[in-house]
Amino acid sequence: MAINEHFRHSLIDAKALFANARREALSAVYKNKIPTRTSSAAVAADFEEVAASCGYFSSSLLDFAEDMVAFLDILEELKANVNCHPRRRTYSWLKFWKRGRKVNRVGQGSEEASLSDEIDDHAPGGSHEIHNPIYRKSTRGDPYKPENEQPLSYRIWTSLAVFRRDDLKYAVKVGIGAVLYAMWSFVEPTREFYGHWRGEWGLLSYMLVCSMTIGASNTTGFQRFAGTCLGAVLAIAAWIAADEHAFVLGFFGWLISLFCFYIIVGQGKGPMGRFILLTYNLSALYAYSLSVKDDDDDDDEGGISPEIWEIVIHRVVAVMAGCIWGIIVTRVIWPISARRKVKKGTSLLWLKMGLIWKRGPLKTILESNEDSMRTYSYMTEREEIELRRYLSHLETLRTAAAAEFELKGPFPDKSFKIILGATSRILDSFHAMNVVILKDLKASEGEKEALRYTKREWTELSWRISHLFSGKHPP
Repeated sequence: MAINEHFRHSLIDAKALFANARREALSAVYKNKIPTRTSSAAVAADFEEVAASCGYFSSSLLDFAEDMVAFLDILEELKANVNCHPRRRTYSWLKFWKRGRKVNRVGQGSEEASLSDEIDDHAPGGSHEIHNPIYRKSTRGDPYKPENEQPLSYRIWTSLAVFRRDDLKYAVKVGIGAVLYAMWSFVEPTREFYGHWRGEWGLLSYMLVCSMTIGASNTTGFQRFAGTCLGAVLAIAAWIAADEHAFVLGFFGWLISLFCFYIIVGQGKGPMGRFILLTYNLSALYAYSLSVKDDDDDDDEGGISPEIWEIVIHRVVAVMAGCIWGIIVTRVIWPISARRKVKKGTSLLWLKMGLIWKRGPLKTILESNEDSMRTYSYMTEREEIELRRYLSHLETLRTAAAAEFELKGPFPDKSFKIILGATSRILDSFHAMNVVILKDLKASEGEKEALRYTKREWTELSWRISHLFSGKHPP
């Protein structure tokens, strides 16, 4: 951990110079009294807006410098702590019975906490859906009764909550599909046919194609099939050109690996690049192993004189069958539509943002006083992390939803891209306001008087914004 000792001192000196220059500049702006010499109130308001924007920007830059100083201090403490107490191995990860336990939330109401749980449940790796009264309209029990006094239908519904988890649905349907595909290798009449057409490669392709959502399976299936076909063509060309020479095959493999790594890293098409390289290696290397020493007695593929065309055709057909079967299973057995999840998730995210905004950022400042001081603002750090993580999850779902095909029309990918981009900018504004409020939770008497005088207006504005978040739904 290398830290330049001069960074902190130079940053503090630069911050002091900037603070003085900022104070003088703002004083010069208001000394000119330009707004008072204008004849129009609109022009005066424009001048005030410019001055306020300049003041906010310079204040934000100063806050950033102060946070950077605090960050350097933390790094120094971390460095000293690491040097004094070297890192030791821990085995807490072996305590599987303690995994998945949720930490009790402090300072959140029941409504906000339950919605926070719902966001956890819909995010990747989130816990299963239990006691989250958001989508439970017809089966919701009486919230004032204990669990054992709820209706029987509600208790059955909550006890079977584990079967509504997406990861369980995914595991079950993939297992069912694998059993249905692999069972023909254990049946005597179809065993020879299954081995001749390399059904094991189809089973492997099926396992790779199956994804959590329909759109992800479509994308992976297309890229695997296209990559397999291209890898097969390259394997045929390399085998014919190499004429069974090992060094020539190795050189061709090196060239093809460079091409595949460019597709993976340069173009961001990881599955296609991997499948091209995998198919080339399996076809060319398997043909070479047969030509050197035939251990598998593969007379159907040429034996010691391998037929590269048969080897390639068997694998392409097996891969195509596995891809098609994977798409069918993903679509038919417990389908998980990214379209529905991204629409439902966007509404859920807006509802959570509306509940946070309903608390009122200005209300936090107004209610603060010297005797009872709040230690948090209208949005906690945990909530901000959850919102950001869930927004990233929605971006992934949007990419998968674009590959889902339905008769009612294509997925409005451009519209959702704009919606999620605007949501990200709103969260940026949430964060910026939260930082400003946390800098000084104690309001002066003048600020409190101004807030009391305009309380009705900003309260109605907050309620209307919260209503828009909770009432609007994506297309």
